[in-house]
Amino acid sequence: MRNPANRRGSALVLSIWTIFVLSVMVLSFVFEARQQTGINLYVLSRNRARRLVDAGRILAEVVLTSYSSAPDWSEDQEIDKLLDDDRWVREKQALKSGSSCTIGPIVLDEAAPETGVLTVKIEPVNSGEGTGPININELYVGSNDSKAMERWWMILRAANIPEEIRTEKGETINLWNQLIASWTDWRDEDSVVKAIDGEECGAETDWYEEQEAEYDGEEEEIDELKRRPRNGPIPSIRELSYVRGFRDFPAVLIGGVINPWERKEDQITVTGIQSLFGVEGSKELNVNTKPSVEALLTIPGIYHDPEDDDSVQKARELAQLVLDGLSVMPENKDVDPEAAFWPYEDWNDLRERVDDSELGSEAGGYLKFGLSEQDLFRIEISCEAGGMKQTCTAECYIRDQKVRYTRWQEN
Repeated sequence: MRNPANRRGSALVLSIWTIFVLSVMVLSFVFEARQQTGINLYVLSRNRARRLVDAGRILAEVVLTSYSSAPDWSEDQEIDKLLDDDRWVREKQALKSGSSCTIGPIVLDEAAPETGVLTVKIEPVNSGEGTGPININELYVGSNDSKAMERWWMILRAANIPEEIRTEKGETINLWNQLIASWTDWRDEDSVVKAIDGEECGAETDWYEEQEAEYDGEEEEIDELKRRPRNGPIPSIRELSYVRGFRDFPAVLIGGVINPWERKEDQITVTGIQSLFGVEGSKELNVNTKPSVEALLTIPGIYHDPEDDDSVQKARELAQLVLDGLSVMPENKDVDPEAAFWPYEDWNDLRERVDDSELGSEAGGYLKFGLSEQDLFRIEISCEAGGMKQTCTAECYIRDQKVRYTRWQEN
């Protein structure tokens, strides 16, 4: 017969074990509930942030499609009445003047700001992919730009790209002429190899076919070798990397050591020029969108003699004066004194604010002072909901009263 004390001990152990199992089950249920609550909050916040991005896009499109019809800023304007008629009139006026504008921050609920905050920034850019202000499709010998060759010289000189260079095979070439002529052959509409100074240094279809036939390298590179001159505008700056000269010396576009096969002391480091270029627009540069000094270096009248070694530094100083002039409030003009900067009204306005006798009048033919259908806009949308942040950057242009996007990236 079993001892009653043993039976009581077994019952106690069984009870403790049961309580332990039930505690683990309860804790598991609590943990799962907390996890599910966290997931629900995450999904809710994420969806709310996405809806805020959509709202930001709609707000940006409202401003972009109607900014040109906004009234010009006036010192005696009745802003309260204007705001009653149009909630976004200030933003439209800023954009119309060539400045950037910021919508917000807009709080969905003032009593609980954590439920959602939205900010939208819109700024005009000149053209192209990224911030490249110079339309590469309009910059070739034979285009309607009679100064195309000289502008190329200034671009290459400013980037420290040597005019002559020794190739990996040991031959010395005029790299400037090869780059300019090869790009011209890729872009123009004929099949005649471009010659500079009496020497054919470009490349038409025959040259690319010969290179493909002689190639015995990596198989994955053969697709690029199959590329042939487009004989028309290129749709992407990436296509420059297929052109003779640019593909042989990739540092010309992306920067770095241009001749890594040479001894260390003979290697040349260059600044890549790819960021200067876009594929839309005209030869004119919108100075009110604050292009880079490097872009302004290519404007005749800002540079004077591209064959002069001191020309780059002089042009750089003059380009900086042009940009600094945007921060000079014009006299005898009705402008907003609280603006971040004052866009140039026209060439005469620029000359008044940039008091420098070195600024040549021919620059007026290469600069524009207003927005047009050829201009791109950059949109930055940032929002936060429930502790979750989301940002979006996009580039677009306006055509037929519709916003057409060339790039959209969310984070």
